Formats: sequence, C-alpha cells, structure tokens
Amino acid sequence: MFESSFFLSFIGFFLVLTPLVFVHEFGHYYAAIKSGVKVETFSIGFGPELLGFNDNKNTRWKFSLIPLGGYVKMKGELININDNSNKNSLEKDSFLKASLLSRFIIVSSGPLANLLLGLLLITSLYALNGRYISSTIINSVVDSKPAQLAGILPNDKVISIDGELVENFQEIKQIVENKPKVSLNFKVLRDNDVLNINVIPIDFFDEKTNKLVGRIGVTAKPMVLTKLSLIEAFKSGVYDTYRLTTDWLIGFKSLLSLNIDKKDVVGPIGIAKISGSSLDQGFFSIIFLMAILSINLGLINLLPIPALDGGYILLYAYELIFKKPLPSKIQILLLKFGFIFLLMLMFLITAFDLGF
Repeated sequence: MFESSFFLSFIGFFLVLTPLVFVHEFGHYYAAIKSGVKVETFSIGFGPELLGFNDNKNTRWKFSLIPLGGYVKMKGELININDNSNKNSLEKDSFLKASLLSRFIIVSSGPLANLLLGLLLITSLYALNGRYISSTIINSVVDSKPAQLAGILPNDKVISIDGELVENFQEIKQIVENKPKVSLNFKVLRDNDVLNINVIPIDFFDEKTNKLVGRIGVTAKPMVLTKLSLIEAFKSGVYDTYRLTTDWLIGFKSLLSLNIDKKDVVGPIGIAKISGSSLDQGFFSIIFLMAILSINLGLINLLPIPALDGGYILLYAYELIFKKPLPSKIQILLLKFGFIFLLMLMFLITAFDLGF
C-alpha cells in the first residue's frame, strides 16, 4: 500500500511539475531568441545530463539528473559589466549586449508564461468540465445573527445589495465582508415577491487577513457544477487567477511573519502527495492542480529576491534609474544573500511539510 501510494505521488509530482517548469523556461527562451540573444542550454532539471540533443541553432536541450526545476543559459549572461568598454567587447548575440528593455522582457517572460498558462488552464477547465457555482439563494440562517434579526429567511434569493447586482454567493460574501457595521439594503425574491431588507453586518476578526470583516449569519446552497461558454469561462478564469494571486500574497506575508498554520504550508513533499491524489481522482483534478501551481510558480519567481527573476528585474530597475548597473561586488553579494534566503525558506517549508 505504501509503495503504491509513494509511486503514485512520485509519478504525479513529475507529471504536474515538469510541464510547468518547461513553460517557465520556454518563456525565457522564446523572449531571448526573439531579442537576438543566443541560448546555449535549455535544461529541465539540474546536475549531470541524462539525455539531450542540439537543435539547428546549436542550443543544447536536455534532461538533467536532479528534476527540481530547470534553467535556460544564455550567452554571456554570467559576465558582470560596469563600464562601456567591457560591454562593447561582448559579442552581438550576448545577453548583456541586449538592451535594458530586452533583458527585462527576457527575465520577466518566464513568470508571465506561468501566469498565462494558469489562466488558460482554468479557462479550459471551466469551458470543458464546468465551474462549481453557488447561487444567491440562502440555504440557512443562523439564530440571533443579523440576517435572522432583519427578517431574511431560508430560500430567499438575493438579487442585489445596495443596488449592486449579485450573481453568486461569493459576491454576497465579498460585499458583506467589506462593510462591517454598515447598513446594507438587501433586495430579495421570496415567493414571487420582491422585498427590501436592511441588514447591519457584525464585525468579525479574520485571522487569515488580520482585519475586521462583516458577517450576517447565512449559509449558501451547495454549489453546482455548471459548464460555461468560452467568454464566461475566460471571465471566471481571470477573476479566479486574480483571487488566487491575492490569496497567495496574503499567505506569503503570513509565512514570512510565521503567523500561519503549518498545515496550510505545502512544499515539495506536500505537492507530491497532492499530485498523487489528483492523479488518482482524474484528469480534470490534475489540470486544476497544474493551474494553481503554475500561478504560484510565476508569483514566486516575481518576488524581488536576488537569484529569482524578480531580483533581476529589481537590478534592471536600478540600472534604469541610475543609468548604470549596480557594481559587480554588490550584485554578487546580493546573489549570495538571495540563495541563502531561498535555502532557509525551503528548509522552513520542508519542515512544515514534515509536520515539525
């Protein structure tokens, strides 16, 4: 049983992660060749090469031994330049010979490719399989809470709140949470009659966001899987991508402050377990997991931390402002700091993963 579960997790991990890494690195690769920069190596994984080939541009495409990530090596990208004479000595197709705008595009294209992939996967999933949608019909009302005290009943259908039309329960929740202790006018449909009911949400401290939010004491009807048109799927995909992004930023902030439940932190081990479970649950579960991980991968790489794509973007911002690159010694120092920070973060997440 253990061996079967481990094998499924192992296979699921690579089935899910490898395409995401490929898309990320292909984003860098495509932007580089379009900018006239030679790509010397395109690797999935790190360490010794397992298998590979050279294409007609003499780029080495390969799979490497350690399958955690990948990289694209461009010509001359590791050379540090601080004066024009050094820069002028570089060959035309070198990375650092490219314009500042081209380098910015090359570096940012990897994370953006992951974000775009996440959006496309979510859109495709909603169009082909459907999206779970909650109606605006109230399922139950909690005793002695604002909704009951105001006169809202089970099976009331909420049409609008303060004149703003609502299409699902999530929109009701969002409006109420943003208006604690503020009188809200609910227009509801009850037995073919339209009623106007004023409700004042109580304030509730949300530990996840560390702020007071509104609550009225109602629950939603069970969600229904509904196929969407391509346009509706795209709109929902954009909205859910935005929501996943904001949730990720809130979670990362909580992680840095250690104000987070360890059970909510998922590292490589947790991803492997979830991947195996998704593989067992079917194709659409795998697609949804890939979409979430692709968005997360893009956001992680956009963090302004040296050694990540966001760190290089920060260096290019400095170069744009001060009209010269940051001195080589400082760049190397920042890269070392970035690697140390990422290693510490990886160990912390792995420790949470293992239950420590």
